[in-house]
Amino acid sequence: MPDPPPTQIGPEKAPDDFVDLPVPPGYEILAELGRGGMGVVYRARDLASDRTVALKLVRSGPLAGPQERARFRLEADAAARLSHPGIVSVHDIGAHQGSPFLVMELIDGGSLHQLTGGDPQPARSAARLIQALALAIQHAHDLQIIHRDLKPANVLLARLTELSPSRGPNDEHDSALDQFHPKIADFGLAKRLDAEETALTQDGAVLGTASYMAPEQAAGRVQEVGPAADLYSLGAILYELLCGRPPFRGDSWNRTVEQVLNEEPLPPSRWKGDVPRDLESICLKCLEKDPLGRYASAGELAADLERFLDGREIAAVPLDEQERLRRLAARDGVRLVAEIGRGPGSTVYRALQGPLQQMVAVKVFAAEERREAGEGEPDREAWESRFRQSAEAWSVLSHPQVVLPQRSGWWDRRRYVVLDHAPNGSLMSLVSAARRPVRQVVEILLQLTEIVGYLHRQGVVHGNLKASNVLLAAGEIPRITDFHPMGGMAGRGETACGEASEGEEGSEAAAIYSAGALAPERLGDPARPLGLGADVYGLGVVLYELVAGRPPFVGGTVSETMARVREELPGPPSAFGREVPVELDRICLRCLLKVPARRFARVYELQTRLERLACEL
Repeated sequence: MPDPPPTQIGPEKAPDDFVDLPVPPGYEILAELGRGGMGVVYRARDLASDRTVALKLVRSGPLAGPQERARFRLEADAAARLSHPGIVSVHDIGAHQGSPFLVMELIDGGSLHQLTGGDPQPARSAARLIQALALAIQHAHDLQIIHRDLKPANVLLARLTELSPSRGPNDEHDSALDQFHPKIADFGLAKRLDAEETALTQDGAVLGTASYMAPEQAAGRVQEVGPAADLYSLGAILYELLCGRPPFRGDSWNRTVEQVLNEEPLPPSRWKGDVPRDLESICLKCLEKDPLGRYASAGELAADLERFLDGREIAAVPLDEQERLRRLAARDGVRLVAEIGRGPGSTVYRALQGPLQQMVAVKVFAAEERREAGEGEPDREAWESRFRQSAEAWSVLSHPQVVLPQRSGWWDRRRYVVLDHAPNGSLMSLVSAARRPVRQVVEILLQLTEIVGYLHRQGVVHGNLKASNVLLAAGEIPRITDFHPMGGMAGRGETACGEASEGEEGSEAAAIYSAGALAPERLGDPARPLGLGADVYGLGVVLYELVAGRPPFVGGTVSETMARVREELPGPPSAFGREVPVELDRICLRCLLKVPARRFARVYELQTRLERLACEL
């Protein structure tokens, strides 16, 4: 564990074990400033020069063994080689009675962590501070030294006698950051690129602070940890200055590392809407998972921040949401190929999955707002609970014409479901194409009643039947997909019609279409379980679409369409210019009655009526 930097200012009672520490001659201890597992930092007086300094000593005990002492010597060696106004100066290094010590300049403003206290800072002030840190880190990199533990607690603040000349007339004038000059401290995890690796860094141990640690460092890939790791940490610090929190912060160290390795950071503007887009792009470029995607050097980062501060065009290119999603999916073994359906609450993609590149369909729901660790994630918990319950019900299903989800999960804040892909599209293609003979329509409905009857015998209600949720296998064999527990798990602000299926085009049109296919009981209490009558209604919807070429209810808006579903009776499908038997009109309209008890009581009854009709055709 790295030792704390000399951050605390002010007198503090010396610890009880202070007398056991070997104090180097020529120094008078004034107060303790901070301590870690192996080191203690004191406010001390250099008697020879009569100046106040920070004195870092090694503690005795099991937490300060040979490795920790070697790390202390590494810090002293690294710090002594550096001379830059943005790095804490080292006045003296040595050993006394076998214990190494380090004498540094005393910084009077505390640490960046103490100053900000987790509060967002003005954007330009944050940019100036990170620019200064980048220039200091570039100096270390020029000397082949990587810090590897940059974080707000290791950035000390020296008070300025006057404001920086780089401040413009439109800059913020009340930022506490502008009253200090940052200095980097604590090179205890520093790595020398011009020295041979030692056991300190060869064993794959994950050293550093999780929220600010580059992915390659968090994964223990020691040989890959280079200057780009420090650039990632600078990006994490900038993110915290802009948002008031680091890009990743789980409820445990392991969970945070998991996020660092597998999740994409939420753009800072999602946390704080006034973050400038260019500064956000700079920040996210630093936080790229791939070191090659970050700036080539800390100097380039500083130069891009300078361009931002001057109002010039920056080098960083913003990452759009589609590319973010593709990266998240690819990290999970799924390559999104093309969008094949869109609704206001979800999008369906054709994708390739796994080492065999199996073609699948992936439904991705709209992103959830991120919550603070510890606040809980009720939407995610509700989704996973309902999906588990649904999976238990689906586990008994075994029917070649029922398409069940292969798996589900989360890509960052997006819920997704992986389904079989239907290369022949859905029944929507038959709705929009030339009208089929009535006999073919009835035969399709008979196959669907057989499938739905099977579901009901297994105790499962589909709850979401419509033409776009009936996929077509070879020979136009229908297969039912997108059960209500998948599509109907609405997040905050998502309506029951916010679902997308393969073949649906345009979010507004898809929403109106979905609303017109809803059973009236789905517009009531969303927690109320759906009965068998919802599927009878859904079969009526599919029949209506195949005969009339449109859903039973269509309005100019989603609200208008939903009002018609609640209040109006549909006209007969034959009213849309199609000559059909009167019996087919009657069957369809009975399925679409508002009160479930007045519809066919069972799918079997509907199936029997359709079979009789088929015999007459």
